[in-house]
Amino acid sequence: MNIVVFGLYLIFIYYIGYKGYKRVNTAEDLIVAGWSMPLPVVTGSLVAAMLAAPFFFAAIGSGYTSGGFEGSATMGGLGTCMILGALIWTKPLRRLRGWTLADYYGLRYGSKKLGAYTGIVMAVAFGVFNAAALTVGGTYIIQQLFQIDFIPAAILFVSLTALYSVIGGLWAVAYTEIVQGALAIAGILGITIFIFFYYPDVTFNPEWWNISELLNRGGVEFWTLYLVLALGDIPAVDLGQRVAAAKSPRVAQKSMIIAGSIVIAISWIPGMLGEAFKSIYPNSSNPETLMLAFAQGYFPPILAAIFLTAMAAMGMSTVAACYVATSGIVTKNIYLDFINKNPEPKKLLFISRSIILLSAALGLVLAIGAQKVIDLAYLAWDIVFVTLFWPIVLGPFWKRVSTPAVWASITVGLIYYMVTSITGVPGPTTTSEGFIGLLDELWHMPVFSGVIVSGVTIVVLSFLIPPSQHVLDMHKVGRDKSLDDVGSKEELNV
Repeated sequence: MNIVVFGLYLIFIYYIGYKGYKRVNTAEDLIVAGWSMPLPVVTGSLVAAMLAAPFFFAAIGSGYTSGGFEGSATMGGLGTCMILGALIWTKPLRRLRGWTLADYYGLRYGSKKLGAYTGIVMAVAFGVFNAAALTVGGTYIIQQLFQIDFIPAAILFVSLTALYSVIGGLWAVAYTEIVQGALAIAGILGITIFIFFYYPDVTFNPEWWNISELLNRGGVEFWTLYLVLALGDIPAVDLGQRVAAAKSPRVAQKSMIIAGSIVIAISWIPGMLGEAFKSIYPNSSNPETLMLAFAQGYFPPILAAIFLTAMAAMGMSTVAACYVATSGIVTKNIYLDFINKNPEPKKLLFISRSIILLSAALGLVLAIGAQKVIDLAYLAWDIVFVTLFWPIVLGPFWKRVSTPAVWASITVGLIYYMVTSITGVPGPTTTSEGFIGLLDELWHMPVFSGVIVSGVTIVVLSFLIPPSQHVLDMHKVGRDKSLDDVGSKEELNV
């Protein structure tokens, strides 16, 4: 039954991929879908991205091992990140007519080299580490579907996803995500309702949902998980790629707000499921896979097959978006801006598709080596948080931010994070178990102290080195509300 349902799904996605293939004539079509995606498509795509099966499984694993709030932190952080991103950079990115999120840095701060620099950071973080994390989660599902070992399952998952991405590009990814997201949400809610009715005594134990714990040293795991996503994932390249494809700045912002609100509304579910699975499946060695085991064990075969296929589909579409976003960065911010400014359209499209395959191969190798979702995902978000956070958060609102300050902030943050990850974070420690102890724990994590160091760097240097007139002009364009209803490829040509 699993093979039949999954086979039908493959027919569906490759049909959509073929429809996308007929629309893709240039690299621009492949990467930003001609700046034409409407509100329902962008919103559905974003919801599916945030509820990606690997992240949801990882959140359940946190709920299983740590507590209800810890299990809810990942989804809550992702939803918060989308709403904050909507209010900070979605409109400025589209007003500046960026192809990629890295374009924001290059356009806003008047430096293509800076766009390439930030693009490399994004490509490594999301095109390799995050893609690898998503590959691990997707492989778990393929293993359940076909009852095969991890490595062949990983190869199958990546091969199917990469081929689909190369054929249809972002347009096909976004349109299939609408169906995939709806099916996956239905399955998640089905499991939640089932547990409510059949296991009411194993959920919402006050000790597992201890809110007072969040304000003392014991709350460090929750705040680490939540803040790295709520703030650190604001410069998320895969979200940026979907937003760049929206038909206008206004559509981009509305989509992010709606999608973020939906994800926050159901963010409590992973914590509750993790708590329930702790009783249903005690002493599990890999709690990230328990949602799949539950569906297989408690759902009728046809429903279990549909659910597993939907979760596999969400994993495929989300990692496909990482591939496409990475391709967009390398194509636009490196190849077009520095290697060949006027390539033949077919050659540029070939390069874009080749980068998708390269990203898939690197993610596969790393996934096989790690075989853990949460570790790889948070490494990606840590890198982005400590380097790219301040320039994109301050840029739309503070016109004094200068290009040299952005270069220095990113570089200082990256070096600090790498060094302190090896040597440890300097500074005094405390034995306090209260709020001071919580702050002490957070400071001694390279990502949080690194964000503070990079933030001080960008502020101080922006006061010492003022921005150029061109940078000031770009700040005005990013705040020009008259551009909010203009953005599609046809409208831009007019």
